[in-house]
Amino acid sequence: MTTVAARTQPRFNRIHGLVMLLAAVLLGLALAAPHAEAAGKQRVVAISPFAASAMIKMGVKPIAIGQTIGGSRRLDPRLRNVKTLKLSHPNGPNLEVMAKIKPDLVFSSTRWSKGTSAMKRLGIRVVYADPTGLGQVYPTIRKIGRKIGRSAQAGRLIASMKKRVNRATKPTTKHPKILVVLGIGTTAMAFLKNSWGGQLVRAAGGNLVTGGATNSGGFARLSDEVVVAQNPDIIVVVPHGNSDDIGQVADYIENNEAWQTTNAVKNGKVFVSVDNELLQAGTDVGQIIGKIRSKWLKNW
Repeated sequence: MTTVAARTQPRFNRIHGLVMLLAAVLLGLALAAPHAEAAGKQRVVAISPFAASAMIKMGVKPIAIGQTIGGSRRLDPRLRNVKTLKLSHPNGPNLEVMAKIKPDLVFSSTRWSKGTSAMKRLGIRVVYADPTGLGQVYPTIRKIGRKIGRSAQAGRLIASMKKRVNRATKPTTKHPKILVVLGIGTTAMAFLKNSWGGQLVRAAGGNLVTGGATNSGGFARLSDEVVVAQNPDIIVVVPHGNSDDIGQVADYIENNEAWQTTNAVKNGKVFVSVDNELLQAGTDVGQIIGKIRSKWLKNW
């Protein structure tokens, strides 16, 4: 074999290999396209506010969303004209309504799990997509992206969120003690470390006051004696209930005589959060952590 022939053969093999690789990539894209198109044309209901927010940011609008407890301030403007479904504890949406709108897929939450089997009997696919912990946020977005044929958009959303979260969770030397209470009537339940709000407060650098209590549900009632002994620097009240009762609930907790000796009360560091930002996961997690730091903790 001549020297020229020896040089030509490897070159031919490389070109041939590149052609075969390109053909394989094009074939893969061709096979994936119909699947992605079909996924994008699904009729999707997002009972979970987190799923509704993620979907719209990926460019897919659900045909209906679940009602949001605590107001719609955090609702993406592009979802304002979407049909809102009333949710009844513990089953979730009305089955007759679901049968009429005929969704192919429902993004739900474990809090409405009792209604899941009934929806499945109607031939509706149900996927839980409502993170209860910070570590579940990005995997849940990836799952939503796969189900609606928007994996690339899910990746971009995650990258954008990570930038905000990284900025909001920069280290600090100030870790004030903060008690976050869920006000239900005249009962104050403390947010624990495993609650959604508790995780956000700790990510923001707050020293969450729990009195050492643990509960799988994320909340526990603390006695007045424990609160006084823990002496929080900041108290955040999250009223929960009918909108007409929220002001009364907040006033009762803010003026609890037993807590008057705490640093929070003496220094005027008792705040009220009427949004659902400490109760409901959202794609705005970075913004909320930043708000906790700038508005309550003052530890930027």
